[in-house]
Amino acid sequence: MALAGDALICVDFDDTLVTNQEHFAQAERQLADLLRDTCGADTTAALHAFRRIDARHQHLGRHRNRFLVTVLAAYCAVRGSDAVPLELLPRLAAIAAHPYDARPEPKPGAVHALERLRAAHPGPLWLVTAGDRVIQTGRVHHSGLASFFDAVHVVPEKTEAVFTELGRGHARRVMIGNSPRSDILPALAAGFDALYVRVPTWLLDLAPLPAAVSEFESFAAAVDGVLGL
Repeated sequence: MALAGDALICVDFDDTLVTNQEHFAQAERQLADLLRDTCGADTTAALHAFRRIDARHQHLGRHRNRFLVTVLAAYCAVRGSDAVPLELLPRLAAIAAHPYDARPEPKPGAVHALERLRAAHPGPLWLVTAGDRVIQTGRVHHSGLASFFDAVHVVPEKTEAVFTELGRGHARRVMIGNSPRSDILPALAAGFDALYVRVPTWLLDLAPLPAAVSEFESFAAAVDGVLGL
């Protein structure tokens, strides 16, 4: 994919550049362990209950309070109660906070790939991430990756309308990300070229992709694709 020097390149943050989904998976496992230890719940059944309730709360977005509500609701559902024991509230709150408070670590090869992209592409390079503005801005800062980008855009959700606005005034537009529902499909609908990084993501972000979408095993491989290597 040979790009003009003024092409806009947008890059996703969570799980494309930094580890994120594993922190949520860890929280799920911790919740299942707590349910096993406090009420003898089967681990597999607890995980299924959590994911069912997580899907039910999808409309609440990506904010940390949504995840806290999901954790508390899942605990109550598996325990068969409409209330959480007060003594367990601190542990449940800590489980729900972990994915948001964990330091975002760049994925292997991500920094070197950004260095190559920044050196080879003189046009605008933007980071585009969804979630709570304060939390995501802090996570981007702590990742040490902000300096590679000309702009950091934190939006509540990545939609066709968001990508249309981001791409305004740019003849060639590219989005690189790992979420079919949040990165690839809305970017395509807004006239972007989209490169799909095929790594684990939130189950609710999965969706079928057009056969023509280029797929890559890592962000570094996607950068090779953008640079025509």
